Amino acid sequence: MPRKNREYKKGAPHRDCRKFIIVAEGEREDEYFRYFNNLNRRVKVEIVERDGGKSAAKYLQERIATYHTKFGIEPEDLVWFVLDVDKWPRRDINELHQHCTTDANWDIAISNPCFEVWLHYHLLKAIPVNVKTPGQLKTNLNKLLPGGYNKETFAKQIKVAATNAGKADEHKDHYFPEKNNTKVYVLANQLLQFLGNNWQ
Repeated sequence: MPRKNREYKKGAPHRDCRKFIIVAEGEREDEYFRYFNNLNRRVKVEIVERDGGKSAAKYLQERIATYHTKFGIEPEDLVWFVLDVDKWPRRDINELHQHCTTDANWDIAISNPCFEVWLHYHLLKAIPVNVKTPGQLKTNLNKLLPGGYNKETFAKQIKVAATNAGKADEHKDHYFPEKNNTKVYVLANQLLQFLGNNWQ
């Protein structure tokens, strides 16, 4: 099923501050997006905590339901599920995507096979064809950036990553990315829309 086109929306938001609610699989994703919280008055980022280490795609809906019960979700809040494809059955991911299609402000940002694909696009325009597995992607990332992962270093290059990942995506109308592609750039573009130019 084609995905909703939400890469960039013009027009005034319903309120000055827009809340991004991120439900992610891993801690690295949490750290990355938490960096953008309160960088300016227009963006607030809230990370939905995981219960007992549960991170599989089928548990993401449970986590957002618990969050909704505790804190509430406003109609204008932007809910994003950020996940990989290397561990979870495709049917679970499809079910989550179907759930998101029922609300215009809920969406899913998948990296294939893992979040390190998104991180690569902060540094490269294209990922080498011989770098395919999660292990290879993590190893290559360490080679590209000696000293290891630093959320601030990467987060400050989000615009570069969004451009590179967007150009690499040859199937923008579908929610599920090809190998070594990611849809996180759609979320990134939406963040950048509300952050504006004066956040670094």
